[in-house]
Amino acid sequence: MIKLKEEVSLHGKFETITAMEFRRQPGEVLNSAQLGKVFLITKQGKPVAVLSGLPGEQLSMLINSAGKVTYELAR
Repeated sequence: MIKLKEEVSLHGKFETITAMEFRRQPGEVLNSAQLGKVFLITKQGKPVAVLSGLPGEQLSMLINSAGKVTYELAR
């Protein structure tokens, strides 16, 4: 069996979060991933997953004059 470190390079611009942090705020993490942030999720200090949005489907966050946040697909 091939070990993860032999198969996948984990070099890049990741924000590292724990599995517990993801469970506590899944909506916020998913929204950030959809906006283009890439997360490295760890469990007991070991990497277990990489979470990112779909390529080409990034959203732009817009804030209107009243402070309301909306999102639209970036083109």
